[in-house]
Amino acid sequence: MYMRSGITLSSRDTPPAGDTAARAAGPGTWFEAASPAGSLHLCVAGIATAAHAAEAALVLQRCEELLQGLDGWVGEEIPWRWNTVPALRVAGGMETSAWWRPDADAAADAVTPDIYCRIVFPWAWLRGRPAPEGPWAGRLHWPGVPAVLCIARLHIGRAELALLEPGGAVILPDSLAPDWHGVLRSADEAAPAGVPVALGAALQPRLVKFGMHAVAAHSDPADAASDCPCEVRLDLARILPGDRLAGWCDEALAEVGPRATLWRCATAAEPARCLATGRPMPWGAGWALAIESLAGDVAVHRDEII
Repeated sequence: MYMRSGITLSSRDTPPAGDTAARAAGPGTWFEAASPAGSLHLCVAGIATAAHAAEAALVLQRCEELLQGLDGWVGEEIPWRWNTVPALRVAGGMETSAWWRPDADAAADAVTPDIYCRIVFPWAWLRGRPAPEGPWAGRLHWPGVPAVLCIARLHIGRAELALLEPGGAVILPDSLAPDWHGVLRSADEAAPAGVPVALGAALQPRLVKFGMHAVAAHSDPADAASDCPCEVRLDLARILPGDRLAGWCDEALAEVGPRATLWRCATAAEPARCLATGRPMPWGAGWALAIESLAGDVAVHRDEII
């Protein structure tokens, strides 16, 4: 019998200051485990929510197969703590989640009712590990995540941004490199986080496993006060399974392009803003974004926005 005698208890009965709006009550019994990359959260649902520590320990034992699989993946026992406060909802782009159900034969056992578990992982935690393996991993189901595919990151002078107009073009310096890579990330993640995407001369995006290629890192020139950090995003199917953004896959990205957008990157004071839309076009040995239209508010309030 797989016993988890090291379970500890959380004494938090109220959310930390400033956290109230970010927390959402949900059914199930919640557990939390700290890691250098951020906290993991586990919700066990399908059975009555634990009312005290002894019940919480019993609930955790019902997830024996999942816990063994997670521990084997990490290489050590994960120190889960019962948390009487529902975990932070997946927000801010820092986390993703997976759903897990026990083996069908085990679920048929009267001792194991229709349990299902939600595991919330920090992106940094997932991307620091190889893909999960084994039968238990086959029962992990990764919900769709809104995603962004950045194919070039650059600084553009404010005076140049003011000259944006339909019929113009923005050269993509990254495309001139022999080993052109973009970055795929959650739509809410801050740049330059993400996983590498090989683009190639033909601009045919392909996910690249960690270990096959270093994590893509767009080079940023010196950030002068007169420059705006920008990026060019290639349109793609916005919802992708969460494991596709973990750096475990080597496969072509489907449903990408042909349209692309130019964005001013988010800063501490302002969110990201779309400036223009267009299509990538060959430009010498690389590519450029052919501007077809400006975002409506940019065309009207160009000086205020740029």
